[in-house]
Amino acid sequence: MKKYYVDSNFFLRFILKDNLNQWKVANDYFKEAKLEKVKLVFLTETIIEIEYVLRKVYKLSRRIILKYLLTLLSINNFEITDQELLKDTLLYYVEKNIDFVDIIIFLKARSQNAEVLTFDKDFDKISK
Repeated sequence: MKKYYVDSNFFLRFILKDNLNQWKVANDYFKEAKLEKVKLVFLTETIIEIEYVLRKVYKLSRRIILKYLLTLLSINNFEITDQELLKDTLLYYVEKNIDFVDIIIFLKARSQNAEVLTFDKDFDKISK
């Protein structure tokens, strides 16, 4: 089975449908993945970039972004690195007003019984 690593703009075109030609191409690949004809891989870094672009460029609310990311994480035919970590990250994402990547750093450190060295006060919101 052919494997593809998905870049953030490929997924963004699919969910936003702001370029119909690119949406059609993305949609075709997602259909192929659903039929298990291809494997689509999403790296954690790609998911971080998707969140950032949706929040900063498209000015979407955290609730809308959460919906998109939960949908992405729930698709069985996608290979998603750190899928459980990302699901845990989303639990904090809407509750706390903290950067997505900061939550990932916190959760990775916690899983290793480590602490985070930072001057960022946002970590106080989740470390207690």
